[in-house]
Amino acid sequence: MTTFNTRTHAGWASALALAALWPQADAQAHGTMIHPYSRVYYCAQGNIENPTDPACRAATQVGGTQAFYDWMSINQANANDNHRAVVPDGKLCSGNNATFRGLDLPRDDWQATDISAGSYEFQFRGTAPHATREWAFYITREGWDPQTPLRWNDLEHFCSIGNVPVVGGIYRLQCTIPQRSGRHVIYNTWQRSDSTEAFYTCMDVKFAGGGNPPPPPQWRDAGPLTAQNDHPIGTTVSVRVFNADGSDAERIDTVLTAGQTSAAAWPLRVAQNVNAQASTVRIGVLQNGAITPVPAATGNRVYLTGSGRSHQIDVLLPPPPEPPEPPGPTPDYDYVYPTGIGQYVPGQTVVKAGDGKLYACKPFPEGAWCNIDADAYRPGSGWAWRDAWIAY
Repeated sequence: MTTFNTRTHAGWASALALAALWPQADAQAHGTMIHPYSRVYYCAQGNIENPTDPACRAATQVGGTQAFYDWMSINQANANDNHRAVVPDGKLCSGNNATFRGLDLPRDDWQATDISAGSYEFQFRGTAPHATREWAFYITREGWDPQTPLRWNDLEHFCSIGNVPVVGGIYRLQCTIPQRSGRHVIYNTWQRSDSTEAFYTCMDVKFAGGGNPPPPPQWRDAGPLTAQNDHPIGTTVSVRVFNADGSDAERIDTVLTAGQTSAAAWPLRVAQNVNAQASTVRIGVLQNGAITPVPAATGNRVYLTGSGRSHQIDVLLPPPPEPPEPPGPTPDYDYVYPTGIGQYVPGQTVVKAGDGKLYACKPFPEGAWCNIDADAYRPGSGWAWRDAWIAY
């Protein structure tokens, strides 16, 4: 009989009862696997807005919480049995649906159902029943690494079923599970026959025998993350982790955008990004086994796993903006008209007139008029100014 890692059968029965009361909208809602429970359904049964499960929390930090309200809707409208074409490698658990992208995180701490090889009844909760072309089941190959993105080539097909009736809102699907050991993913595709639409499900399972996942990491306090300054948009904050021998363990880069640059805001953004991607480091406040980031300049701390590891936080400011092009050279002038009148040299003197423009005194003999202090010869405005001046 299948057992669950973190829930009693009674608790799971309660979860199923709650699921039966979940608001349904047939235009969008269709279903997911509940035995073994799917990745999305497990997270949907917890505190969606503030999950305590590390993997569920990381998924919400990447993709938001809407996925776990829409747990029944991991679909592709135009699949038409071309699953590999519409769902690329690395996006199998989300069905290449951006709302569910947090489910694609490669982690070894997704909650798993204990399972055994042999005959097994899968149970799929159908919130909106559909006619079926095929239910197809796949399982990861022996030796698969759960901390790598799931690819089609990681999977081995082991069961196909045609149209079956839905009874009491549940599709019951009988298959024979192949022998495996340790942690694996069972992947299901459900292709409708009355539409090109298909649905996708990832189930995390654990077999007895070798390859069991390691125990949860023990987090060691490595010191505070302190923000002393605001930073400009485009700043890159890098959290680097080093092994005991000084080699790189991992590096997570976060580029700050609008609203994330204050000393109280950027540590939160960095912590959220690190916690969603990293395996050896977490940032936040440790409480009841969970490390949760907080919006504060000094409230977050860095936690590391593994003996002898250390960390470093680098801040790379964006390059300064290019300075504006300097204005072009301004021609020199000798006087601001009429200052110096009487000393102007024909063919040489340049003055700045009242209109802000420059005028050159004409060569001799016309240039003699430049030294006449009369309104008629005021450069640019007198009625006879062209007799004495040349506009520069």
